[in-house]
Amino acid sequence: MIFLEALRLRTLYTADLIANGGTSEPLLVQNLLSSIMSAWLLCALLFSLVGQTEQDGHPVPIEEVKVYSEETASSDCGAWVLNVTWRDKFAENSESEKVSYDIEVLRTEQMRTVHFETIHVMPDKTSYYHWKWTSPIPLQCTSHSVRLRRHNEHHIGEWTPLYTHKGQDLNAATTTVYPHDQVFVVGSNITFCCIVEADKVPLSGFLIRISNRTYITKPVPLERPYGPNIHCDVEGDPSGSTIFIGYPPDDQNLTCITRNLSSLECHWETGRNTHLTGNRKTKYTLNGRVCEFGKCVIHAVKKQVTNWTLIAKNPLGVKTLTDTADPTHRVWLRAPSKIAHVAYARKVTLWWSWNEESYALFPMICQAKLNGIMYNKTFNGVGLSSVVLINLQPFAKYTAQVQCGSYENFYKWGDWSEITKFSTKEDIPEAVDVWIHYSEQTTSVLWKPLTEQQSHGIITGYEITIGKTNKELKTQLCYNITSGNDKSDQITVSAKNSAGRSPPSTIIVPTNPDNEVDISHISSSNGGFKMSWEEYPYSTCGYVVEWFPTYKKMQCAVAWEKIPKCDSGACETWNKSGVLEAGVRYTVSVYACTDDSPKLLKRSEGYAIEKQPGKVEKLEGENKGRNVELSWAEVPLEQQNGFIRGYKVKTLLSGSETIINMAVTKEPKVSLKLDPGSYTFRVSAFTSGGEGDYATFGMNVEKNSDQMIAATVVGCSAATLVITIITVLCYRKRKLLKKLLDPDIPKPKLAGKWITKGIYCTQMTEGYMKCEIQEVHSLEHPAISESLYGLDLISSNSKVVPAQHFYQNISESPADVSYCPVEKLTSIIENPSYNVTIPEPVGVAQISDLTLVMQDAYLPAPNFVQNNFVVKDSDGYKPQPASPTNA
Repeated sequence: MIFLEALRLRTLYTADLIANGGTSEPLLVQNLLSSIMSAWLLCALLFSLVGQTEQDGHPVPIEEVKVYSEETASSDCGAWVLNVTWRDKFAENSESEKVSYDIEVLRTEQMRTVHFETIHVMPDKTSYYHWKWTSPIPLQCTSHSVRLRRHNEHHIGEWTPLYTHKGQDLNAATTTVYPHDQVFVVGSNITFCCIVEADKVPLSGFLIRISNRTYITKPVPLERPYGPNIHCDVEGDPSGSTIFIGYPPDDQNLTCITRNLSSLECHWETGRNTHLTGNRKTKYTLNGRVCEFGKCVIHAVKKQVTNWTLIAKNPLGVKTLTDTADPTHRVWLRAPSKIAHVAYARKVTLWWSWNEESYALFPMICQAKLNGIMYNKTFNGVGLSSVVLINLQPFAKYTAQVQCGSYENFYKWGDWSEITKFSTKEDIPEAVDVWIHYSEQTTSVLWKPLTEQQSHGIITGYEITIGKTNKELKTQLCYNITSGNDKSDQITVSAKNSAGRSPPSTIIVPTNPDNEVDISHISSSNGGFKMSWEEYPYSTCGYVVEWFPTYKKMQCAVAWEKIPKCDSGACETWNKSGVLEAGVRYTVSVYACTDDSPKLLKRSEGYAIEKQPGKVEKLEGENKGRNVELSWAEVPLEQQNGFIRGYKVKTLLSGSETIINMAVTKEPKVSLKLDPGSYTFRVSAFTSGGEGDYATFGMNVEKNSDQMIAATVVGCSAATLVITIITVLCYRKRKLLKKLLDPDIPKPKLAGKWITKGIYCTQMTEGYMKCEIQEVHSLEHPAISESLYGLDLISSNSKVVPAQHFYQNISESPADVSYCPVEKLTSIIENPSYNVTIPEPVGVAQISDLTLVMQDAYLPAPNFVQNNFVVKDSDGYKPQPASPTNA
């Protein structure tokens, strides 16, 4: 305002001068006005500057802002890191508090924020503040702008102007894809962009538009160590991108050693394969020296503790390895050279030379390897160049190698020398293993052939001494001493080679061999035999187990094994398997070794492995009626192949394979009961090893008439004898049987008051009897004029008796006529006379006080009482088999 007022006064003063014809104030007044206007103009300018810088109470601005991409070897193919630097003079005045800045990154063309971040830094008076940001897409794809502002808890400053990093979409002349020809780690997700000409659109893949000429893909996962080829198909101008995928370095175990005491070698192991080659492969430096992979040599060796650092670097990362040691404690000697030998029968001398002169005064330790096996002793000395190996096998072939290491500060064994071959010389053989065998009337001396380790050379023959006689044998391993001249108490055997004769082996021959022991069966055990026996108190040198094939008579076919003395009361240490033949019967004997001749303790026979037996022989059959008896010869002992456990007999119908019967027997015969017909019989033996081949026999089974007649006669005779015995017994007990089966019938007793005339029976001719009843009636009932067809005896004790029983009690006198008075009848017989036809009676008995009811078969009346008699007498009542029915 002051400035404006001074300007107004100056203008009025000038106008007044013009109006007054040029008359002016004195010069002092003019100068005063000019000074006032200049002062106010300077104040206005200062206030304007202060107003521009004093925004939000922060009078000092952010200045010297720079935005640029990070330069790399492949940044032209795709830059990813955006760097921002600036200075802030206000931060120089705040020494104790952190300064905060907001940073915003935008895609320039769309003015779209892609990143916002707040950072806190300590004030720095001497350098620029630096911030970097990794973009999700290459910075060449489009332009990026950055702006900043300072703030604290109370004030937020204004944003700085936008600082732009320009993309290639502003000036690209052709279709271009970013990134390309770059290296990425496996597992990354990469977004590709395609810059096209204006008004063109990619055909596929690049679907997202971020600027007028730029399109991007969705993130592409890189899951395998080989890159995909990305294509941006634009009509008339296609383009593409190739990338490389791998891993950062993963080397391990850096170790530095010396081999010649004057230079240093550093070795390390590669880790995971980086899958990068050519210019992208891993590069190595050791303490600043460039090295090839796996080995780096340093020619100056300091005899003190030294540090070594290996840096492995490729486009995806850096790996640093370190090692620390005194080189003199890391000595790894090279291999001896020009190795030679001098061999004897039981020792050899090896010597060699060194290619390194520094080894001549170096204390070392060495070891040897014989036939690929470490020798059981080491050797040491200064500049060692020879060793002697002892206790070798005579007449044997060997290979030898030598290696050495540091004796004072042992680190590791050096390299092996080349292999040298040699053979030891011959030496006298070892003593042979001698045994004596008794077989029937023959006594044989046997010995085992010496092995290559025992012979110590080539065996040229054997020498056997019997008494005062010496015999030279070439290859024979047994000798029979059957003649009288050969018999002696002591026999010795020795083996010979070019170096001499072995120590003699002696055995005592008994005058009377003791073979009288029981032979038992021995069971197999895992394809062999397991023997046990009681300890023999007079055994002085252990025991001998002998075995040989029982039925194969072969010279020198005897095997034996010597066993030390038993520690306990029973010996169970011998178990032989794997060397015995299957299906062969062996005789196993146990002898006690004494100061005198061997003592036989036990003998057994058995099969180590049983097999199927051979075929039975001489199968025969005999027909005895319905019984067939089969017999056969046992399997020969040589063909049994095991213990025969029995025989299987199978019966088949002739011409058929159907088995109708199978029998198992332990005896070589069997009896079978069969129906008549034609049969085939198959007989086979079996062991625990299986069933052998069968023998076949066929025959017809027929009926035998003689046997049938004999059976019939015998049956009839037996039946007759039984019947005769029963008859005799029944006759002797007839009274008892009569009393049990046919007891006496008691007299009937009549109830009520009766007037009786009597019953008259007269024996007629031709075996018939005529009976008449006269004037029989009761006082309680009047006479009835009609004919009476039956008699009813009214009594509580009355029973019905069949007529035949009545007749059988008639007297044996056929001419007699008996009168039977009747009392107390309840019915009246109207017709006085009946003619009754009666079969021939067995006998006649006296009848008294008897009332009869005649059978219907002998009376003319149709409604007569049911064919029975009713009987009662004074002696008591006895029932009859049938029951009566009253009319």
